Amino acid sequence: MSDAKKDETKNEKAAPQGKGKLLAIGGGVTALALAFVAATFAVPAKEAPLPTLAGPFVGPITPSKVQVNLNDGRTYLVLQLNLLHDAYSPDYLTQRAADAVCQAEIRDALVTIASAKSRSDVTDKVNKPVFLEEVRHAIEPLVFPIHLGDGATPSTADSASKLAPGTSMSRSGFRGMHSDHVLRVDALQKLVSLDGGAEVRFQGDEQDLEVPCGDGTSLWLDVRALEPGFQGSVQVGVMGRTRRVLWNEVLLQ
Repeated sequence: MSDAKKDETKNEKAAPQGKGKLLAIGGGVTALALAFVAATFAVPAKEAPLPTLAGPFVGPITPSKVQVNLNDGRTYLVLQLNLLHDAYSPDYLTQRAADAVCQAEIRDALVTIASAKSRSDVTDKVNKPVFLEEVRHAIEPLVFPIHLGDGATPSTADSASKLAPGTSMSRSGFRGMHSDHVLRVDALQKLVSLDGGAEVRFQGDEQDLEVPCGDGTSLWLDVRALEPGFQGSVQVGVMGRTRRVLWNEVLLQ
């Protein structure tokens, strides 16, 4: 056999071997790429951690002093009170104090309570703590109202579901913390429940849908703008809790 034929034979044998190596390398790269894509899509996105309650914090209940006549009609009381509280944010009470509606409601509650008291009710060592506890109980749902989802205010809808507070939400006695409770919402089946409790069916045009909480209280929801295909959970609850009402400044004349 001539040298030319020998070289031709060698080239014919070498070509398939090189092609095989190329296919093997290409197949390996493809497999790695597919594995990477599969791994990327298989790992679920981590949800943002829920905020934790912190405190205690202290701050004024009203930005200015409150003046009210006591029940004898001759004595007037000038007072400014502090609130010892826990909250998800140390700035929450300040934000509420800047809300005109909240402040009007708090001042109304203070005047209503104080105007029914006598001098001894607000000065006596036994009666004074009772007065302050009555104030704390009255203002707690005003300072810490119920929020839905990521709504920045108690009247704001959740951005994802568009679920909004109902018109009667402000009178709800529910005091569960926002990080501890969820509404299960199914816009397709038109069902909603709190923490997996009894399901409430709705039509979709309700502005004040009542959802029982299982503890004798209820939530009221506005479902009119609910996203048609939404199926998921919406956090619900208050952003803090009161501990004590403290004297800041008081004057009797």
